[in-house]
Amino acid sequence: MSLKKQYPNAVLQRLSSTALNSIAGDLKLVHLVKGTPLIESNRLVDKTYFPLSAVISFIGDTGDGGNVEVWAVGSEGVAGVTGILGGRKPFRGVVQVSGTALVAKAPLIRKHFQTCSVFHDALLAYLNYLLVEISYLGICNNSHAIEQRLGRWLLMMQDRARSSELKFTQDAIASVLGTRRATISVAAAALQEAGLISYTPGSITIRSRKALERACCRCYHLINSSRH
Repeated sequence: MSLKKQYPNAVLQRLSSTALNSIAGDLKLVHLVKGTPLIESNRLVDKTYFPLSAVISFIGDTGDGGNVEVWAVGSEGVAGVTGILGGRKPFRGVVQVSGTALVAKAPLIRKHFQTCSVFHDALLAYLNYLLVEISYLGICNNSHAIEQRLGRWLLMMQDRARSSELKFTQDAIASVLGTRRATISVAAAALQEAGLISYTPGSITIRSRKALERACCRCYHLINSSRH
């Protein structure tokens, strides 16, 4: 099996076989468990993760004892990208969905970034996507109804987890969306009544993806289209 088939990460998929082979020796396959902290805030990032099936969430402190998800990374990108640039990250990186990832020491990946033009371009393309994502998430969280925001978050999580059944409690979703559990409960009930989702304690299942896409705000489509 080729390395590209073994490593279904969009950044690595952009590489030529020669470039991927040169980087592969520094990558280690690991299994990440939900809830595991990977990157601490305001510390030098010493490891870089290329998720394959895991999802890593970056959490910001609201300053009043609360937390909110700033962005998440699945197989479309890289977690710990500031380690490649030699900087600190102001947000915590926590495993949101258990799964596999490739990990390498940040200085080694930084070296490949500096010496391999194809890898350099692939990372810059992802950073461009990340800037677009974060910008639209800021607009979305400040401008759109909670039902639309929840729908957008569910669609993005389904894309990353590659499953219509998402193992999240309403408390966990409230935390990442920066709102109260009661607010998520009302929004989830509205989506369920419309036949878009169903939920039980600790689990939400997307019943009609197309209908959910129509019901959520345009931010999902704008973020998704910027990947290409």
